[in-house]
Amino acid sequence: MIKNTSRFLIAGLLIAWFVDFLFYKKPFGIAFTLWVFITVAVLFIISYLEKIKPHRLSYVLAGVAIVLSSASFLRMEPFTQTISALASLALMMLVTITFRDGHWPYFRLLDYVLKGLKWLLTIFSIPWPVIFQGQKKNNQEENSDNVESKPQNKRAVWPILRGLLLSIPILLVLASLLASADPIFEKGLNDFFKIFQIENIAEYIFRLVNILLMGYLFIGVLIQAIYPKNQDPQPQPNQPSFSKFLGSVEAKIVFISINLLFAAFLVIQFRYFFGGQANISETGFTYSEYARRGFGEIITVAVLSLLIYYVFHSITRLESTNQKQWFSGLSILVFVQVLVMLVSSYQRLVLYEQAYGFSRLRTYSHLFLPWLAVLIILVIILELVQRQGHLAFTIVAVAAGFVITCIAFNIDGFIAKQNIQRATLSDQEGYALDFYYISELSSDAVPVILESYLEDNSSTKDLLGANLSCRWNEIQKQETRPWQSFNISRARSVSLLNQYQQKWQQYPIQQDESRVDDYVLVVGEKYFCANHANWID
Repeated sequence: MIKNTSRFLIAGLLIAWFVDFLFYKKPFGIAFTLWVFITVAVLFIISYLEKIKPHRLSYVLAGVAIVLSSASFLRMEPFTQTISALASLALMMLVTITFRDGHWPYFRLLDYVLKGLKWLLTIFSIPWPVIFQGQKKNNQEENSDNVESKPQNKRAVWPILRGLLLSIPILLVLASLLASADPIFEKGLNDFFKIFQIENIAEYIFRLVNILLMGYLFIGVLIQAIYPKNQDPQPQPNQPSFSKFLGSVEAKIVFISINLLFAAFLVIQFRYFFGGQANISETGFTYSEYARRGFGEIITVAVLSLLIYYVFHSITRLESTNQKQWFSGLSILVFVQVLVMLVSSYQRLVLYEQAYGFSRLRTYSHLFLPWLAVLIILVIILELVQRQGHLAFTIVAVAAGFVITCIAFNIDGFIAKQNIQRATLSDQEGYALDFYYISELSSDAVPVILESYLEDNSSTKDLLGANLSCRWNEIQKQETRPWQSFNISRARSVSLLNQYQQKWQQYPIQQDESRVDDYVLVVGEKYFCANHANWID
């Protein structure tokens, strides 16, 4: 039973108000990490006040969620910011689902899906009786002879608040009609609104409605976390979620077929790809074309192999020891061959980078491949020790590791460094510095670009100087950002560009008569500051 509904109502509305205060019309920044911290803190404070003890694993999960949210103020690279925010929100959701029992390490993949759907339904349904009808237990206490006057007075407050909330839109509509009917009343009404600076009343109403709607949902989230409707027993991850229906013979045929296909593919790989450029040239393909065509497909095959393994393990009846050994042996053989393919895929990626340089997509893949290999190795270990039910937990842990790697790695800084180093080696096609791609990189790359510029390398110095001059010019045009949008990477880049601003006078910003964009003239060639291309590959 909820000891004090007011706590949940106030906390839910407070969290919703922080969403409006921290994010409305404000660029993404430190506000997200601050909001995650506040939300987690509110959850634990409410549980303490309600004398409900959270599971110790909830502290761990909440801490990881806060760490994952840190990209909002550490990095400006969009992919890193996006996946870190989504991962942080996903873990916060998991905290509220398993706040009291800490069962999340024992969930199977199907449990994550079912628990998530149940959570969504609950947060919509559970606040309604608390806000608009009162708790049933409280109603029963009202009818008893031992009800004290103090709780009654507390419950009497909420009808008053609900009445006020209902009256506001009605009064606004009627007042607007009366103002249209009488100019003197309209003037008086306008003078009254000026006290509150309500010239943007439509916007304020919109924001108020958003806060109320979000508050409703956050109230549901808090109640569901601290007072779940049902306390489910701890899942048994190695127990099947449903009755298995496929025979072992069918599964054996499928996995033997996959192994034969993979073996044939690897024979070709060892003959041509691992054999070197001369063998590939015999087939009519260039080395770089061969590398590019195969990389994405091999990654897809690896992911599909994991999915196929999970599905067949979930539906196949393995009743005897011999059947289990056959299934384990064939599935492990599949994964061993997939690991060899990943080595091939990594080599393809390296070749592609050597031919065309580094891009965001290639760098994402560079970081993703090792984590995918780690996941497959862990799946092999789980199969050997017969703990396949822990696959879901393994995926969650590997995904968190990948996100943390992206945050720590500085993707845009790495891309800038590698491409600048390539340009210093040769100015031939494929090696020359791409001014417009460097311009597409976020402020994470500015320290690297500036460091390379100060090294005074003749082959890249002017292009890097022009790029930094464009960035500095863009900063001068921008309005001051609110503190909610603070980002360490951006602040550092602004500080560095301002520190060396005298150097950017060597690369004056000019404006093309036929275009709106600014440009810098380098050795008689125009380099436009605005980059409208959407580079990723």
